[in-house]
Amino acid sequence: MSDRAVIRAEGLSKSYGHGVMALEGVDLEVGHGERLGFLGPNGAGKTTFIRLALGILRPTSGSVAINGHDITTDRLAALTDVGYVPGDLGMIKQVSGARMLDALGKLHPRPPVLRDHLLKALNLDDVALRKRIREYSTGMRQKLGLVAALQHDPPVIILDEPTSGLDPVMQARLLEVLEDRARHGRTVFFSSHSLGEVDELCDRVAMVRDGRLLLVRDVDELRRARVRTVEVLFAGDVDPQTYMVDGVAELRVEGHLHHFTLAGDPGPLLARLGALSPLDITIEAARLEDVFRALYLGDDA
Repeated sequence: MSDRAVIRAEGLSKSYGHGVMALEGVDLEVGHGERLGFLGPNGAGKTTFIRLALGILRPTSGSVAINGHDITTDRLAALTDVGYVPGDLGMIKQVSGARMLDALGKLHPRPPVLRDHLLKALNLDDVALRKRIREYSTGMRQKLGLVAALQHDPPVIILDEPTSGLDPVMQARLLEVLEDRARHGRTVFFSSHSLGEVDELCDRVAMVRDGRLLLVRDVDELRRARVRTVEVLFAGDVDPQTYMVDGVAELRVEGHLHHFTLAGDPGPLLARLGALSPLDITIEAARLEDVFRALYLGDDA
């Protein structure tokens, strides 16, 4: 593991007794400026990992550090660098949105330099900020929580299901904000069960299942491994052997229309098809979901 990891977990485990392991032996590091998607279904261990990383829970064994500060022995120094939005966001409902931001802003050693930018990006205007939080919709509370967490431009951004309650437009806006912060060298740890969000935002993905780390891969690597559905229409009869390459499977020929699946790089297939002058080629967009399901829903699922 790298000495320069911004977030580093080593052998991180959490047991609740009676043999119940919420997290078991997780080794994971996140680099400077990296956008890491942390994927898994409910109960997989995502939130437990985040709470351990923030010192909300104490590990049964192992350790976790942020920017070199062990979260157990040097928590205050570690959290100075962190902006965090929990999955179960709670706020004082009797105060206004503006007052909540001001109060949280004064608690942080960094000035809220991004507040105005974030309010504009997430469409929280003065009218909304004057309202008491009890009048907010779920989406408005989520947006306020995001502004509160990110307004200080923290070097490390940890978000647990951050798009919950946001409409599609605001989800896209948030992803744009996070991508922009990553370009400015901020590290983004993005917990989600939405593969589309991770596919769009992240450089790497870590998948957990039953408290164990299933894999850590570059998103591009997973994209290359995905299975595509292909349909090719020819002008006449064509022998499939003339375009057969590694990765082609489940071939079905219906007259001049050929159906099959393709795993891996489509380049060699397209080169061979080009020489056959097909009338039409349809390649279904590769989906991260396919790899995710294959890894999660294996023979023992």
